[in-house]
Amino acid sequence: MESAASQTRRLWLIAAGAGLAYGISLRDAPYPDQAAAKVLMCALLFLAAARHEPKRERLWLMIALAASAVGDALLALPQLAVSFVGGLGAFLVAHLAYCALLAPRAARVKGWRRVAVPLLWAAAIAMYFVFFPNLGPLALPVAAYMLALCAMATLALLALGGGLFLPLGGLAFVASDAMIGIDRFVGTFPASGYAIWFSYAIAQVSIGAGILLGGKAKR
Repeated sequence: MESAASQTRRLWLIAAGAGLAYGISLRDAPYPDQAAAKVLMCALLFLAAARHEPKRERLWLMIALAASAVGDALLALPQLAVSFVGGLGAFLVAHLAYCALLAPRAARVKGWRRVAVPLLWAAAIAMYFVFFPNLGPLALPVAAYMLALCAMATLALLALGGGLFLPLGGLAFVASDAMIGIDRFVGTFPASGYAIWFSYAIAQVSIGAGILLGGKAKR
């Protein structure tokens, strides 16, 4: 009988494959049931997390993945009036859940991670000022979202356990969302859909690996 660890690893691998497959399918977008295909990666990661211990990590990881799946579905349905704002709200919840998940793992790490934290916040502030002229009524919601995103990425950079998966996941999330902001508030760029999706998929799969496969944090 398959062990819980083996089942978790298998579901994680299938989730990574689903993320890759969806990225490849973007060449045919838009297509019927695209929203369902888009949420499959997070749905599989959600299942992989179902037996994770400790319970506190399992709860926050599953909330983050569920909120991410809602955000994925909404952003895949641009014909809905609430597509962007609803997706923004769903991912705000996801980042707050990731903050709750990662905060107990935070420590005073050394080396490049400590250098990356101030650079991350400086880049976020600069990016916000670039976006600001085109934000309009979204100025405050986007500011709140960017604060939550940077807090999550900071905690991922400072997290113990999981090797490089957690910092990679946090930074990939920032890269993906920065490209979404550029695409929406500055101007589209070639292959933006692929770049946004694959950096996002790397983020979710890496955070999942850091928590589910990377072992418990050791202080």
